[in-house]
Amino acid sequence: MPRKTIIIFITVFILVGAIILGFYSWINKKDTTTTEDTTPWYQDFNPFGMSSDTKDTTTTKDGATEEEQAQIEEEGATSKFTQITDFAIAGATFLEDTRPIVKTEDEPKQEPIKIIIDANTKEGRKEIQTILNETLSLKPALVVDGIFGKKATEAIKAFQKLNNLTITGTIDENTAPYFTKNTDGSTTKEENLFEQAPSIRFVEKANGHIYKMFLDTKIKEKVSNSTIPTIYEAFFNNKANTVIYRYLSTNNIVSSFIATLGAPKGDFLPQNISDLSVSLDKTKFFYITENDNGSTGTVATFGDDKKDTFFNSPFTEWLSQWDNNGRIFLTTKPSYSVTGSIFLLNETNKTMTKVLGGIEGLTTLVNPKGTFILYSATTQTGPKLSVFDIAKHSTKNLEIHGLPEKCIWSIDNINIYCAIPSTVTGNNYPDSWYQGLVSFNDYFVRINTETGNKVTIANSIEETAVDATHLFLNKTEDLLFFTNKKDSTLWSLDIK
Repeated sequence: MPRKTIIIFITVFILVGAIILGFYSWINKKDTTTTEDTTPWYQDFNPFGMSSDTKDTTTTKDGATEEEQAQIEEEGATSKFTQITDFAIAGATFLEDTRPIVKTEDEPKQEPIKIIIDANTKEGRKEIQTILNETLSLKPALVVDGIFGKKATEAIKAFQKLNNLTITGTIDENTAPYFTKNTDGSTTKEENLFEQAPSIRFVEKANGHIYKMFLDTKIKEKVSNSTIPTIYEAFFNNKANTVIYRYLSTNNIVSSFIATLGAPKGDFLPQNISDLSVSLDKTKFFYITENDNGSTGTVATFGDDKKDTFFNSPFTEWLSQWDNNGRIFLTTKPSYSVTGSIFLLNETNKTMTKVLGGIEGLTTLVNPKGTFILYSATTQTGPKLSVFDIAKHSTKNLEIHGLPEKCIWSIDNINIYCAIPSTVTGNNYPDSWYQGLVSFNDYFVRINTETGNKVTIANSIEETAVDATHLFLNKTEDLLFFTNKKDSTLWSLDIK
């Protein structure tokens, strides 16, 4: 075919195609005039069809529809989980904290003029004795004679303890404002202006800043901005005003620093402490240090420079814990391929008694009374939980996988609350979990260790999956607090 004929043929083909396409577009055009806001056809393309009962799908600023947002808010309102911090923490504690009583606007405003009672005068001491008798309901009551003897000193200590003050037994500068009188001479109990409220305190891991949050208001407040970078562990005393910070110094030495809020300076504990634990009443702490002959254990009291070193061992790898009787239990540091044991220390006669042993991968959690030990053992399917009765020397298998580090005993010494892994892969526990090679998604249960009965409280995988550790309860045991090991944030779980 000649070249000229081919060109004519292609040109005619293109013209015919253009005419057909234009005619098709003309007969299918809409009656309404298009605007710039008209959605292009390719955005309307939906190969999966459209529901016949389509609704208005106005989106919120977060990109969800109003219906979806309402559902999210509803689910959030009924969630049992609450994320308390959006930053990693190094430690946390529960306490009954003191705060001023805030009067509501509808209450009559009273602004009585009060003055602090002078404890240096006999009349002032009489007024203080009267307030102590009324506040503490002392029986027998103090003799109101203006003389501060042994009984008055003990009463002042009890008053200071009640108000979370430093216990000195004297009307010091911190205690004096709690004893006031009106200008007309009538005495008033300053503690009526304050109330006890449940709260928590926690330490930010990145900088060592301390925060507090009252559980009813959920308002977080920074109470200390003293900066210590990269805190790995933090331990509070019973008033949560003294903290032991544990961190790795620039020369790769484990440093432990103890500081009190408002104090001009703190003190360093010995370097390279391998383990540290606080007594259940949070008045004492125990730490283990390594030496050329093995390790030594020392007990110290918060707010006191006195220390008692009474434990010596050729071994260095220990984990310590306390019971309510002030007794210390030591467990050999666990590994899935090594048999472990737990011992009871006797601070009085400096002896150590073996309680339980010969168990591979042994990790433990002693109940507050010191009568039962929750422990896990390495099995082919993962760590299994059991309870050991110290008096009867008997074991009850709880028939569930888990680790004691993910549990907490109830104050009744019978029930335990545990974060149980939804799935367990492999059997190199607890090593793989300690090292961060494995992360769990937990559901939470209450287990009766006498009957073995298990009640599921919540499943985190249905919301935001968490890997819980460092569990503790509030006083009424309706809130369970824990650290999410995935990012070290602080959470709470409603367990009512």
